[in-house]
Amino acid sequence: MIINHDLRILENDEKYTLAESVLTSFLERITPDVFILDSLYGEGKSGILKSVIEDTMQTFNLEQGEIREHNYEAPSEIADARSIIEGNKHYQKIHSSLLKFKLPDICDLEYFYGEYAPAVLKIIETYEKLNLKRKCELCAATHLNRVGAVTYQLKMNSKDSYNYSAIAFMHDSIEDLFEFSFDGKKIVSINYDLYGKFIQDYIPEKIQPSVKILTNHYNFFLNYINDKLIYEDKSLSKKNILKSIDGISKDNLKELSYFLENMHTLLSGAELAGNAIDSAKWECYINLYLNGIAEASKKVNDYRLFQIKGIDLSDNAHGKGSLSVDAKIRNINKNTNWGIIGYSLESDWHPLNNHIQEIMEDALQAAEALIISDLLQTQSSQDFIVSALLKINKLGRIFYS
Repeated sequence: MIINHDLRILENDEKYTLAESVLTSFLERITPDVFILDSLYGEGKSGILKSVIEDTMQTFNLEQGEIREHNYEAPSEIADARSIIEGNKHYQKIHSSLLKFKLPDICDLEYFYGEYAPAVLKIIETYEKLNLKRKCELCAATHLNRVGAVTYQLKMNSKDSYNYSAIAFMHDSIEDLFEFSFDGKKIVSINYDLYGKFIQDYIPEKIQPSVKILTNHYNFFLNYINDKLIYEDKSLSKKNILKSIDGISKDNLKELSYFLENMHTLLSGAELAGNAIDSAKWECYINLYLNGIAEASKKVNDYRLFQIKGIDLSDNAHGKGSLSVDAKIRNINKNTNWGIIGYSLESDWHPLNNHIQEIMEDALQAAEALIISDLLQTQSSQDFIVSALLKINKLGRIFYS
């Protein structure tokens, strides 16, 4: 059974049931009962609150389909595996070293990564040398190790093989460590030879194809374009992004040209609101990147790579406490999109289907926690009610099926 700790804390509030009722009304696109509003926010507010709610509902498109029901029987395999590895002495020692920005012992790495332990150690050494941190200020390699160890604990490796736990550890390493960017003040042109050399140096040959599939190459190009436009003092607009894509020579990109072509086609017809680079990254993530992993997995009838992406997303959701509200919403939507794409595969691979159920239910409970937290605020109640409705609108794919 999935247990969202934020939601469980909110349940201790004596007005939780009232707030839950308001959420249900919002999802049904109806105005909550006056008695409920008075009970939740105090008498004398219900009239203005009803007006605000009705006007907001007309402004935003809240009609998304059938309300998604909870799956309280969803497995909790990923969460359980994460709990189990916490008690593993090898994991404890590796993680302790990473948190101190020190190198772990190769013997401990061999427990999870076998013959790939030296390559894993080299990647860790590079993360620490570059002082790469997550938004929570922890060493970025802690996330890689947790995803790798959970993959190992879920017994995804074949007998006498450490392929998938090693792939899981390295899932972000190319994107994090290699970039087409700057050398001092000189812009480095995108060069496949540099990319290929990096992979040969860091990723063992046997698992290179799989690690490439899990790598978000669209972010590579968009990070490069972002830096290039800033360097040239040009606006980060859709027009300039598309011109930059057109300006990248395809002569020596080999398979990387596939990502450029797909990205140009998608972004040409996309609305890039707000920060155009961030918006472009999001469009590529939900429309190209996740689908690419799914298609590659289906092609070889091996869904473990798609599962690893799910484990990665689950771990990001597990550590979402340090994120901004917008980042939490993106995180929930990423998990939801992964689950929807997973269902579309129509696979009979039970481990994958179990993970889809787990991640979708976890995302639904996380979304509810965000909304109910707003609805329990009795001061500035108009603001928080509108905020709750805005969040529901942004989280439509998880609230409605």
